[in-house]
Amino acid sequence: MRFCCSKLPMIFNSTVLRGLVVVFSVSVFLTDVAIAAEWRAEPALYMKAVYDDNVRMKVEQDNSEDSTSFVFEPLLGISGEELNVWDVSIDARGRVTRYQDIEDADNENIFFDFNAGRKTELSDWRLNTSYERNTNFDTDYDTESPLAGLLDDRTDRTTVTVIPSVNFTTSEISQLSFSLISTKVSYDEVTNLNITGYDYDSVKLSSFWRVENNHQLGFTASYSEYGSPETDFFWDNTELSVDYTYTIDQSSKISLSIGGRNLDSVAKNVIVACETPGEFEALGECLFSAPVLGDVKGEDSGTVTDISYTSQSEITSHTFRGGRTVIPSSFGSAQEQLKISYIFSRQNTERFSTRLILDASETETLSGIDSSSDRTRYRVEPSIRYRLNENWSLDFLYRYIDQNKSNSDEDSISNAVFLNLYLSWPKLATTY
Repeated sequence: MRFCCSKLPMIFNSTVLRGLVVVFSVSVFLTDVAIAAEWRAEPALYMKAVYDDNVRMKVEQDNSEDSTSFVFEPLLGISGEELNVWDVSIDARGRVTRYQDIEDADNENIFFDFNAGRKTELSDWRLNTSYERNTNFDTDYDTESPLAGLLDDRTDRTTVTVIPSVNFTTSEISQLSFSLISTKVSYDEVTNLNITGYDYDSVKLSSFWRVENNHQLGFTASYSEYGSPETDFFWDNTELSVDYTYTIDQSSKISLSIGGRNLDSVAKNVIVACETPGEFEALGECLFSAPVLGDVKGEDSGTVTDISYTSQSEITSHTFRGGRTVIPSSFGSAQEQLKISYIFSRQNTERFSTRLILDASETETLSGIDSSSDRTRYRVEPSIRYRLNENWSLDFLYRYIDQNKSNSDEDSISNAVFLNLYLSWPKLATTY
């Protein structure tokens, strides 16, 4: 399948996507507005003090910068449900951050998530949309993005995602699920680095059936498209995998997915030759003759894997996940990422709880114009929480990050300490 290299439109253009969302919302969710439901509002507030000895994740020889910052983060969750019929939730969060030692790093960010669903006897329809606006100085952006350490000046990023999905119960032992994902990433105020926004759309079809009481077998097929108009780079990726889940007991299970992928890419309007090649032609550039522009196509095949283990009791929980997959990039490229993570949490006493996060990732550019974001990254993040009373909690968190740029072997390390004071107001509930 090489749709990216043809003149066919991408599988989700904006008009079609808006139409799907409108039809989905009206036909599925508005049919039950007259039914009695329980509604809840849950306001909360984080007040944070943070110290980071390398805010921009620079290598040591580039004079890493440390700074103290203060964060004010109000949250509001609104949810409603009618048991076994429909549910809806809205989560809104703002974040105001003020740095003490770095110029032009202060920011005001917004995070919004809408999730709704409606159940019938044989189906479960859902719609999720999210909007995020943050900057490279924001914790969520800087620690999770492959751009960490590559931006010197403030850069604002906006991410919009729409995900309609449906699950069908085809029999007592089998189910079928279908989902669409459309993501748009854009950047503002880019000054020192040629990063670019992109569109990423995918469709996924999964099926599974219960072989025995504790065994479940299934198949997943997915197709995704990526487009970076500013760099004229596009790719599509097709994946097929076999899925298996083993339920160990009521509190734990393990899942395994393994399959293959095929990636087709095209870089448009690049120099492919010179009208009069000369001795000074180098690295695809025409120094003393006119360039000939054309399209450069590529193809790459590989494997995709995903393994997860979860175990949860009244006191402790363990979550392990590892996998290899193709991810989009803001550098106009297709990347393969290998990632593993482990999360442990424990409710030590009624008021005291602990948590530990360990993760590691490695990214490699498969195709594209820039491989500068290739890197390995490790994170260790222990934290403790003490519940002061019914509404107030105090968190202490330490975060260590070590990342290495693969193409330059430049290593950067960050140590950060967070002190969080969390206020959760009593739930406001009503039924009508």
